[in-house]
Amino acid sequence: MEYSQIKELFRKYLSGQAGNDERKSIEHWYNKLEKRDPVQLSAAAEKALEADIWQKLEPQLLKQRKPRRLYTYAGVAASIMLIVFAGFFFMTRNKGKADHASRYQDCYTGIGERKKLRLEDGTVIALNSATHIRIYLDVTVNRRVDITDGEVFLDVHQDPARPFIIRSGNVTTQVLGTSLNIRAYKNMENISISVLEGKVQVSDSIHTLGILEKQQKLVFNQLHHSYAIQAFNSDVTAWQNGKLLFKNTSFEEMALLMQKNYGIYLKAADARVKQKKFTASLPLSLSAVKAAEVLASIHQFKIKQRRDTIELYR
Repeated sequence: MEYSQIKELFRKYLSGQAGNDERKSIEHWYNKLEKRDPVQLSAAAEKALEADIWQKLEPQLLKQRKPRRLYTYAGVAASIMLIVFAGFFFMTRNKGKADHASRYQDCYTGIGERKKLRLEDGTVIALNSATHIRIYLDVTVNRRVDITDGEVFLDVHQDPARPFIIRSGNVTTQVLGTSLNIRAYKNMENISISVLEGKVQVSDSIHTLGILEKQQKLVFNQLHHSYAIQAFNSDVTAWQNGKLLFKNTSFEEMALLMQKNYGIYLKAADARVKQKKFTASLPLSLSAVKAAEVLASIHQFKIKQRRDTIELYR
């Protein structure tokens, strides 16, 4: 095939005008090429490569040689141009795939803010206070959300052909159709996955941790990479009903949740406060100071406020 024919074939394919046989020919060639290890080039490297190819090509095109040598130079030009077209065809096609697969939308809530989203597939996601998630927009193969920081409730639309993947720290949760709550604040020691309906599979980076069914919760310790599966009640979604619940909660976790929900920092004046386990139900509508006062009153502490910090003491 002459160079002009090759060039025309690539042009028709890239513009969508190629016939069935022509398209199959290009696809067959491309599939053979795609099996090779891909070369990743930055935008600057692509431009440098293009300039280098043309720098080598131009002298060959401009040289005036004897007629018997014209075929040789035409062959060189055709070979180089084939590399140019093939390279840009390959990079353009794969770049389109990569761009499509990596498209995502970041969603945030601020302190004290809650938000509800409905995805294209019908899945509903509720974001608790101070939460950041990343929603991947390509749902042709699977559906995926990353919880970077925070807590979410998901009512996943059932679609067995496309599993729903939720990544939170080192934990991956795969569901087909269910409702679950995931708490995965990055500064909190534990990640918890609580299943309200249906069934999910939870894994770390190495192996499957467990298959959870209705009213089961998996608690994963991010420091020790240990986990436990236990029963729970509906209190895990109390935040959707306007309440912040503590049940035998450590001072560190309680203080973090107070900061995420009320924007106030709690400090312990002595070891007795730090060693205390906290149990309380606080309306999220309270002001930060009022919430701290109620918490202190329940556990017989006193408070001292200093700007955005509240100190608990005996």
